[in-house]
Amino acid sequence: MVKKLYFFILLIFSTTIVCAQNATLRGQITNTKTRERLQGATVRFDEEKHAVITDENGNYILSVAAGEYKIKVKYVGYAEFEKKIKLSPGQTVVLNITMEQKEENLQAVSVFGRLDKESEAAGRTAEKDANNITNVVTAKVMERSPDINAANVLSRVSGVTIQRNTGGSEAYAMIRGLEPRYNNTLINGVKVTSPDEKSRYVSLDVVPSDLLQKIEVSKSLLPEMEGDAIGGTINMVFKDAPDTMLIKANAQIGYSQIFLDRKFQSFSTADISSKSPLAINGDDYKAQPGDFSRSNLDFKQKTALPSAVAGLTYGNRYLDGKLGIMIADNYQNQYFGTNSQFNPVVANPQDDFKPGITDFSNLTYSNHQINNGLAVHADYIIDKRNKILFNNVFLYSYLAQARLGIDTAIVGGNGGRNGPGTGTVTDDNRSLVQKELLENFKLEGKHILSKHLLFDWAGVFSVSTKKMPDEADISINHLIKTDFTSTPDYFDGITHTWQHNNDKDEDGIANLTYKGKINDHTLELKVGGLYRHKDRFNEQDQYQLKPLAGADGGKQIYTGIENASWSVYNAKGTADYDVNNYTAFEDITAGYAEFKLSLNKLDIFGGVREENTSQGFDYATFIPTAENAVRKNYTDVLPSLQLNYKLNAKTNIRASYFKSLSRPNYYELVPYNIQGTNGTSETGNPNLKHATADNFDLRYELYPKDDEQLFISGFYKKLYDPIELELTGFGGGDITYKPTNIAPEATIEGVELVYTKYFGRIGVSANYAYIYSNVTSLKDFPDTTQKNTAVGKLESRPLQGQTKNSANASLMYRDGAHKVFVQLAYQYIGTTLSQVYNNYGYDYYHQPQSFLALSGEKGVGKHFTLFGKFNNLLNTPTTTTINNITVGRDIYKANYNIGLRYVN
Repeated sequence: MVKKLYFFILLIFSTTIVCAQNATLRGQITNTKTRERLQGATVRFDEEKHAVITDENGNYILSVAAGEYKIKVKYVGYAEFEKKIKLSPGQTVVLNITMEQKEENLQAVSVFGRLDKESEAAGRTAEKDANNITNVVTAKVMERSPDINAANVLSRVSGVTIQRNTGGSEAYAMIRGLEPRYNNTLINGVKVTSPDEKSRYVSLDVVPSDLLQKIEVSKSLLPEMEGDAIGGTINMVFKDAPDTMLIKANAQIGYSQIFLDRKFQSFSTADISSKSPLAINGDDYKAQPGDFSRSNLDFKQKTALPSAVAGLTYGNRYLDGKLGIMIADNYQNQYFGTNSQFNPVVANPQDDFKPGITDFSNLTYSNHQINNGLAVHADYIIDKRNKILFNNVFLYSYLAQARLGIDTAIVGGNGGRNGPGTGTVTDDNRSLVQKELLENFKLEGKHILSKHLLFDWAGVFSVSTKKMPDEADISINHLIKTDFTSTPDYFDGITHTWQHNNDKDEDGIANLTYKGKINDHTLELKVGGLYRHKDRFNEQDQYQLKPLAGADGGKQIYTGIENASWSVYNAKGTADYDVNNYTAFEDITAGYAEFKLSLNKLDIFGGVREENTSQGFDYATFIPTAENAVRKNYTDVLPSLQLNYKLNAKTNIRASYFKSLSRPNYYELVPYNIQGTNGTSETGNPNLKHATADNFDLRYELYPKDDEQLFISGFYKKLYDPIELELTGFGGGDITYKPTNIAPEATIEGVELVYTKYFGRIGVSANYAYIYSNVTSLKDFPDTTQKNTAVGKLESRPLQGQTKNSANASLMYRDGAHKVFVQLAYQYIGTTLSQVYNNYGYDYYHQPQSFLALSGEKGVGKHFTLFGKFNNLLNTPTTTTINNITVGRDIYKANYNIGLRYVN
């Protein structure tokens, strides 16, 4: 017993002696002028491999053996700090360090301080120091928000709204009331390809926010930026290498309220063929009834599984800091749905062409979506003047969607309608499997040629594909008679469609920068250029299956998909004449020259960009009745001027002018014609011109503290040859949707307010945007001289997709000592013009919406955090009306997620 006690005392004494030999260094890192706390600065002992990152308050603490050391502090955008220090055994030294922002010279290529870019304070710094008008959302803000993808994150940015499709499986950003065609989407500063077979843009719900370092929304353009962004540019910056080893993992599980209220509709994908009968068997093959699967039209009800999300991130530096690696993967397995109402309308010539409902349709969507994102980054410092970087982003999305619809005809139909409760009822059920892939590869280099010259270059390869194997649609109908008895269900027909799209870009980019002095004022000159070659193709093959006659020679009674019998109406499919089969190319050659002159308080940034566009479109197979070999070539000169007056260290006043353009979507130039339902059709327009715009901006910026802000902005845009879907067929004829330059000019103007403030542990963040636009287009108007006829009349209205009022407000609670953060987020979207109708005084409008979300997290121990994300708590529907007639209503209901996060 005595020996054990002696040993225990000796152990304590030895440990005390060892600990007493150590010394502690602690302190805070701040900005010399503003006193802002610098989160994410790297503090290291030059002679040791000890390094720490400052916390949210800019604090650090290091414990090392006693001795003499050289302390180094590095932070992106700031001059490096060095100091020799001697530490005695057991001593605690407090060293508070102030850092100055770097002078505008070229001495070394730095990679230090990367992790600070993910903090909220870093976002404010990036906005303040930007050369253009920008909003920044950083990784820490995204992590604490209720959102798990880029689309939902962006919906909380001032002046940004999200356009979704009815099934809820697509989400496109709209900046300042301009629909997606007028905006640009980038990954790591370079435009990405689109997996959509008709448009240029990317659905942002497939981008996991967990992979992002930040999202930059640029609302004014510099000459060095690509010019096709009238609304603005969204740049998704993916994570790069940290200074020290980072291991981060998270997992969450959730459920959608909609499947607590109804079952999930599913179908088998086992029998789906990846290729059409023609693609499998050759051009001369005639499809047989047995070539088509049945199981993907056999819908079953089941209980939806929980949604699950998992992410893993690893980063570190090797070879004495020369090589940096970051690998991040995020996997999302989600179940969500929509309950929808769709009531098509047509104009009634006998009632002044007022729209009236023709059908009542109720649809349920059940979606199983798998999104997987993988980001790989590597950078290698050859020496202090040369660095090579590699980034590869891979995004994969799988969607299995069951849409079950019941359509009750109000007018017309099979057998007609004779009073309330009678008429034709059609079951229109569809199964869809869609696989999308987007990969963006970028290799770049940065090279300091001399004290004043920097050369940087990049080679980019981007490819997107979408495969939709065997989209199957079955139609079944029955008639409710005047005595309210019903006929049996009759088999009406099946459509099978195979579609494959591929979009590929190859880019070369080079820039040369000069930095010097003129009378003690910093001058930066920059020239550069871009060349992009795009190839795109779309393949589609569609088959119509017609029911065989029933046993009595009449209509075939439908008793289930396994018992249905059919013939193949078009045995060779549509591949040889389908207007959805096309090839396209686009070559863009751009060059620019720009300058930045920094006076005492005023930065002047200006220049000019020139972009030449050469594009062409062809049908995959020559179609004698259509216009083939469409070719276009045009050049745009795009001047830009930015002024930034620094009223003081915390206040900027910015003014901006830039010219920009918007190219037509690829498929819009192809002269296709697709017949729709209810007398409508859709056609292309090879004469469509690209749109251009003059853009003016003014913004006041105040940064009271490193994580607080106040923005007051105003903007005005004048669009030339704006592009919209025009409705033709006035006077009671068939209605045709056609992309056209709807008017010679259109205007859009507005104001934006942004405010973030903390009152101790309580924080408030809010933004508001008011947007007004005006365009004049031709509408159908009753002819006062002749009954039941119409004439064209010009009407002023907003631009399609424009929302006049949008707002976000968040109430936040943060307690750093107890590692608690809670956010209650409210969002309001005002009335939105969703689609133009052909009658004067009638357009489709989304009604105002209010959304509420809640998120929170609690740190557990040193490495773990529990968190929850709860969205759409108000169960807000998307309601579409035409005057007082409800023509659409989509209900999504709430989603609930809880999870656990680990950080080393």
